[in-house]
Amino acid sequence: MHPRLLALLAALLLVAGFGGGAVALLHVADRQDKQGAAQQAREATTVPSAGLDREPNAPPPPAPTPTTAKPAPPTTTDEGPAVVLKGDGIGAFIFGADPDQVIAGLTLRWGPPDGDTGWVPAGTTTYGACPGNVVRAVNWRGFAVLFSDGATPRGQAGVRHFFTWEYQVDDPAHPSPDKGGNRPPLKAANGVTVGVTVATLQRAYGSALELFDEPPGGPQFGVETPEGALYGSLTSLDPGGIVKSIVSGGGCGGD
Repeated sequence: MHPRLLALLAALLLVAGFGGGAVALLHVADRQDKQGAAQQAREATTVPSAGLDREPNAPPPPAPTPTTAKPAPPTTTDEGPAVVLKGDGIGAFIFGADPDQVIAGLTLRWGPPDGDTGWVPAGTTTYGACPGNVVRAVNWRGFAVLFSDGATPRGQAGVRHFFTWEYQVDDPAHPSPDKGGNRPPLKAANGVTVGVTVATLQRAYGSALELFDEPPGGPQFGVETPEGALYGSLTSLDPGGIVKSIVSGGGCGGD
């Protein structure tokens, strides 16, 4: 074959070869472009966006259930068990007790006393000559508790102690039942108190009651109870007579 023809054929074959490779390369590139686009499309559907594909946050804890406040306990004016008159003291305070404890206890129940003599010479009180060297009387209206450092039926000499209580009507000239005031009206467990009649005393104590008229005290009564003796003054010994005072404990002279 003619050399020029051979050269021409070779050139054509070379161009054809390169052209086929180029076409193949173009097909490969096109396929890769398509695969890349598809991959990008897939990734676009799986890449999180604004957290919408994340697990939702845990719900906030429920608000605490409101509790109903407990109502305050009702107030009461009840001062506790009645403070009764007894032959061995007043209420829980027994003869021989420490003066400060008795005064504090009664003040807690009734409020501040109406009068307090402080410790004074035993012979200078309005209650008469009392035992010991010094005596103290503390009163709430007509009711008084007395303390001494002398020897009494409930205390030894040299030790200050509770030894007597005295209960008087408000007006001895016109005796009547106690209305109380800054303390409740006081009475014995059986109801005996100042202002009641001799007939009431007789019903309460029966044959244990003693009535007598002895100067200078005038008409009086006395009775021995299981706790100790009670005695006092009367307007008269008749059934209609009125109890003016009641006393218990060692007492002072002149009662």
